[in-house]
Amino acid sequence: MKAFLLLAAVVSCVVVLAPRRGLQQRARHGGMVLAIIAVMFMPCLALVNRTIADILIYPILLAAIAAGALRSVALARSMARRTLMLAIVCGCGAGIGYFFVVNSRGYATVLTPEQTLTGLQHLDTLFHASIANMLVKYGVLSTGLDGLAHIKYHFLSHIWFGGLGLWLRVSTLEAYYIAGQIVAIPLLLFSLVSSTNLLRQSSAGPTDSALITLVPLLLLLIVDLWGWTSYLVSESYFLALILFLLGLPLLAETASDHFRLRPSLQIAALVVIGVLMLLSKISVGAIYWAATGFLLWRQLGLTLLNLLGLAIPILLLVGTCAAFTSPDSGTYLHALRPLSFVREYPQGALPNIVANLILLCVAWPIWRSGSGRQKKLAEVFAIVAIGGLAPALLLDLAGGAAYYFVNVGTWACIVFVSAHFVSIVGGRRPRFAGPAVVLFAILLVALATDEKRSSLRKFAAQFEELRARVGVLIGDAGVAALPPWRRVVALLAPGDPVRRKLAEDLKRTPGAQARQTLVSLGVMDDLRTAVFVPPDNQAFWSTYLDCRGNPLFVPAVLGVPMLKGLNPAGLKCARDPFYSFAAYRPDAISEASTDLQLCARAAELELRWVVVLMTPTAGRKIECRTE
Repeated sequence: MKAFLLLAAVVSCVVVLAPRRGLQQRARHGGMVLAIIAVMFMPCLALVNRTIADILIYPILLAAIAAGALRSVALARSMARRTLMLAIVCGCGAGIGYFFVVNSRGYATVLTPEQTLTGLQHLDTLFHASIANMLVKYGVLSTGLDGLAHIKYHFLSHIWFGGLGLWLRVSTLEAYYIAGQIVAIPLLLFSLVSSTNLLRQSSAGPTDSALITLVPLLLLLIVDLWGWTSYLVSESYFLALILFLLGLPLLAETASDHFRLRPSLQIAALVVIGVLMLLSKISVGAIYWAATGFLLWRQLGLTLLNLLGLAIPILLLVGTCAAFTSPDSGTYLHALRPLSFVREYPQGALPNIVANLILLCVAWPIWRSGSGRQKKLAEVFAIVAIGGLAPALLLDLAGGAAYYFVNVGTWACIVFVSAHFVSIVGGRRPRFAGPAVVLFAILLVALATDEKRSSLRKFAAQFEELRARVGVLIGDAGVAALPPWRRVVALLAPGDPVRRKLAEDLKRTPGAQARQTLVSLGVMDDLRTAVFVPPDNQAFWSTYLDCRGNPLFVPAVLGVPMLKGLNPAGLKCARDPFYSFAAYRPDAISEASTDLQLCARAAELELRWVVVLMTPTAGRKIECRTE
């Protein structure tokens, strides 16, 4: 309920504070953006005190929701009852559909608690939960694999999810799927629609509210036919995209002639949202600052002095954030190698490159024939497209990281094309572009996308994989496979006997036993405590099918750092640089150690207690006295 309240309050800020057509109000986008950011990040007050956070947050959320509800009721009264009911039905259907799509991806899902205990959880979720736990509990940017060694990573999303977990009073791992699926992803889609609506107020865009909602969603689904959907699972990226989409109308307002009269609120909002983007995802923030810098230069006058006055502080800001929050450049930036991203990852590259080229093609005629404000806005979106295309076409970024540059231009293309829909199709809206036709097209495109069409089956397959893995871990080879329809029933019915038996069997797995043992030994009672797992604890070190997940188990689940927590040398597990294993010393691996050696290591890391987990069900606690 808390998560739903937060989502409703953020949406209400847009409903209440967004400028309305026909009202001559200045600097409204700046105030709206600052209010949304304040409401979104209010749960982080729980990092100070959860009780005080509740006392402060609840009245603000309820007041915002009440104001939004009054405004929404007034808007609903002007709608035809049939249209209103259709909107509700379609919204519920989209929510159910996206629930299965997101959970079928296997990252932060509703099965995360069980998958984490059985070694099936995706490493990305473990990695990010570990960082969030170390930030929330210790205030250190680390994964906690050998004390609190510092790493470099964009950390805003980790603070947000960690703070939400404290406010929701759930574990950080649970916060990743609860807040992600109830707050962040719905807010991302809402931001796409609201950004289109706010941007078209200065254009010849469609006036049909249903069309304004459906066209950008249709374009997004069309891109999904061929491209990646990493925006559904990358926490840092979808948080940065939310801020980016909320910031696009702010750029449109800054492009107006009124900017020179009252620029203070816009500038403040631009700086705040731009910095938050950098701290969430450097790629998104860098592109936004490039567009913002160009627009401010355009407004202040295209002189060399103004260029230097804007470029120097922006470059210093982006460079400083990149230096402290972006992983080492050698990890991701391999070389200047044109078209390497296209050759290695065509599915991630080509649809986004096409979308950016479409954005440039649409911006060109609008720039030629539009008003002064429209010209500047077309230039801004062209800068976004060029900023996304350049890394994708020229640089060799490891792991397909160029996607997070070029895909920003795809979202900008969807917003820009949707906002200028009428002018693109030729003045009057054609008959074939009515809401009913667009809604039908959305349904066809969704069913044509294998990821969406087979999401329920893939989600049910994860449940079956979980049952099989539990059987292996507890030594029960007689776990019979369920037919597909039975998997769905067991997955969705809380009282199903198969599901109840799975819950009982989970308690016997090494992961669940290790968690219970560590909790009983008081690992979370003192912040100066670390966990050491000897190399002969085979049950612990063999839990994860991917051996890189074993070291992250304790920091992700319990929020407690490890001591010499990397995999034993005998496992021959690679030190993957993408999960910051390379940040730790060569002797950070688990190896046979005496109590004196462990305490000496603990003293180096300023720790007092070491909990030794000898087996999943047995452990002991060592007090390392410091002089």
